[in-house]
Amino acid sequence: MQYIVVPQNKQEIKTYQEKKVNLFLFGLKNYSVHYPELSLEEIGELSKESELFIAMNKNIFNEELEEVERLLIELEKMNIKGIFFYDLAILSIVRRKQLALDLIWNQTHMVTNYNTCNYYFEKGVKYGLVANEITLEEIIEMKKKTKMQLMVQIMGYPSMSHSRRMLISNYFKSMGKEKQKNRYTLQDHANHENDYLITEDETGTSLFFGKIINGTRALPELIRNHLDYGLLDTSFISRDTSLQVLELFNEIKEKVEIGDNIDLDEYLEKTASLIGNSTNFFYQKTIYKVKKGK
Repeated sequence: MQYIVVPQNKQEIKTYQEKKVNLFLFGLKNYSVHYPELSLEEIGELSKESELFIAMNKNIFNEELEEVERLLIELEKMNIKGIFFYDLAILSIVRRKQLALDLIWNQTHMVTNYNTCNYYFEKGVKYGLVANEITLEEIIEMKKKTKMQLMVQIMGYPSMSHSRRMLISNYFKSMGKEKQKNRYTLQDHANHENDYLITEDETGTSLFFGKIINGTRALPELIRNHLDYGLLDTSFISRDTSLQVLELFNEIKEKVEIGDNIDLDEYLEKTASLIGNSTNFFYQKTIYKVKKGK
């Protein structure tokens, strides 16, 4: 397994490289959501010395298609690892123009099964970012039954939804107040243990579950089952905390790969003190129930 880090800015790359990370994920300015953005020029410069995945994971509108095609043609000339896509327009353009770009299927809650992974693989999609809502057992089954290379988020706030609407601004406008910042915490009044992060930028509004995924417990099984990539998203997490977690993950990875005994409880205690102990859905199935009306 290789680790991919989402830094908070391009200046952090060298710091993470010192911790044995060589793969980084950034968004393309104006064409991504959730990720720190770089301009096309910045990507070109950074790609000369760093291995970059680039996210173009927003909905593409008709008036943007011509510019998206131009950007993809420019990105093909650069030494990048691949393009994260949400909108199928990206896949369509890459296939139609026969661009030598590796693609990562990044449709948030949709990357859940090996049959669809195999379908997209046959269409030329090399990678898939697995949905955060499926279990470790299901991820391992996917890995065994698809040729697609899989990525799993093992640290970071899990994305829940994104809207093009400016929901924070509209809320404060309806209250006759001024928006003071672009990130807020929402309390779940039905379940006081859960909070949510809501952020707003020029692309719209993003909602994240308020607990950081801690992949420590799942990490040894993911490595033993040859999971291709683990994603560490440092958004909203301090750099020092992210670096400490990465160092612990590196220790786990090295010990598992050489077959050393590992005191996982010790690592769980250390990482939980840094980012909490939420395992998200690794060990909890998502069950949908129909609620009958009265």
